[in-house]
Amino acid sequence: MNVPTRPSVPMLFVEVEGVLRKTPEDLGRPWRGPFDIEIHEDAVERLRLWKGAGGRVIGFSQQGGVALGETDDQTAVRTLWTVRERVANLLDHVVHCPHHPDATMPDLARCWCRLPKPGMLIAGQHEVALRQHEQYPLWMALLVARSPEALQAAADLDLDHLDGDRWRRDGGAPGE
Repeated sequence: MNVPTRPSVPMLFVEVEGVLRKTPEDLGRPWRGPFDIEIHEDAVERLRLWKGAGGRVIGFSQQGGVALGETDDQTAVRTLWTVRERVANLLDHVVHCPHHPDATMPDLARCWCRLPKPGMLIAGQHEVALRQHEQYPLWMALLVARSPEALQAAADLDLDHLDGDRWRRDGGAPGE
């Protein structure tokens, strides 16, 4: 009896802040909530190219404000889902880390998902793999980010990675 194999599919990990979503620094004013989200249009085009080439996409975000009491987890999730909608639902999944090392509660200060630790990326990939019945080999993955922590996580995991500004400008779809 032959055991069916899961197809190998390219995986793109995209940092939400600064790569997909314009940050307060990009806009020159404070962020006012989930409905005050502006998206880099060139990022949407890059996502379309990746998806059109058969890849999957995970958006990831560090939401340490949850642990610090600056926001709540429901608002963080709602914000990520708003980003997903604004990028034409091209994200297969969104994940976030609600922890922060300066949190007063130990369960909010220590975790395995805060970048540069790999937990958030692994959990996102695992969730998509369960739903899609696919596998995502490292050699077919790309991480796109602006934060040093995310780029360090990619280096630690031996993932190919690009700076978010360069990716939006120059590309990075499979086969490019």
